Amino acid sequence: MQAERQRQLHEQQRLAAIEASKGTLSELFRDYIEDRRRDGVSAAQIKEFERVLSKDLEGEKVVAVSKEGQEERLNIMNMKAKDVRPEHVNLLLKPIWDRGAGRQTGKVRSFLVAAFNFGLKAEHHIDRSSNKSYGLQMNPADPVTVPNTSKPGERALTDKELRQFWHTITKVDSVGAIMARVFHFAFATAGQRPLQFIREPWTSYNFQKKYLKIIDSKGRGSKKRAHFVPLSSRALQVLEQVRALQSPGAIYPWSVGGQKPIHASSLSHAVAEWFATEHAKLDCQPVPKFTPRDIRRTCTQFMQRNDIKDFDSDALQSHGQTGVVVTHYRNNPEAKLAQMRPTMEAFDAALSRLLDSSDEDEHQAEQLDLFEIG
Repeated sequence: MQAERQRQLHEQQRLAAIEASKGTLSELFRDYIEDRRRDGVSAAQIKEFERVLSKDLEGEKVVAVSKEGQEERLNIMNMKAKDVRPEHVNLLLKPIWDRGAGRQTGKVRSFLVAAFNFGLKAEHHIDRSSNKSYGLQMNPADPVTVPNTSKPGERALTDKELRQFWHTITKVDSVGAIMARVFHFAFATAGQRPLQFIREPWTSYNFQKKYLKIIDSKGRGSKKRAHFVPLSSRALQVLEQVRALQSPGAIYPWSVGGQKPIHASSLSHAVAEWFATEHAKLDCQPVPKFTPRDIRRTCTQFMQRNDIKDFDSDALQSHGQTGVVVTHYRNNPEAKLAQMRPTMEAFDAALSRLLDSSDEDEHQAEQLDLFEIG
């Protein structure tokens, strides 16, 4: 009898120790951040994860809930991750939503979904380095719904607006000569993301093989990957102009002093400076507002109008290419250059027809279009 009680006591102590060892939601999220760090996501993304944890999640430490008429105080982030339910996730997100930050609410919810998914899989991963245990049986953040308050971007420059901006951005005195050519280069490379190529040093440009190597880390928590951009004669000409504007020994092309890249906010400021001039008018009417982010969409739609296939356009702009074959076989980004060069040549030819035409040529083309429609 005594031996049986002793055995039961040992079993209770063992189960209690297992229960006590289960990680909290806060520990799960930190474990997820470290996993992302090991996976090579950008430092900016890691910083965003940490900011969300400290400000949006742990910042709302204690919440009150009503349970059978009684108020109960909960520190949700200190709860065992396995005990968290959808209603707890809802309580974490509600203060963010109530302050009018709908987009941030959706972002935090997606981070929680990813963290719980990580916990469900990682605990039984054969190559796992962490010794934390969570005992998760479900993803409690998954059923929580956050209305999508963001609107997809729709603004794209017309051909006339594109030509006007290209020919006049270099004439704005308050926009530096190198800054103006950031926009030229973005258009000349079929809408590559300026925030990606401005951080690349001169060593990323291969003038002999005529390509630019970009480290693409676009996407929430995504891994870094190389994207090789074929350079047209127009893009190379822009780069030669930039080199002529810099002092010898410059490390970065898109830089005022050559030693560090221009700040991302400078792009929006430059567009605002252009809008403050008479150049931002067409046919005596103001050009509708646009931002640097709209350049990429402009180039995508420009390629559509000029009969460039969507698949080729997506490859040129480094939109996600997924699937087993892509992951395991077509996984050498430099090998894609040969396939992308004809696409870039077709884009550049269409861009040349637009930029190098006169107003009279464009007017005649418009009249011909109207005649054909009639």
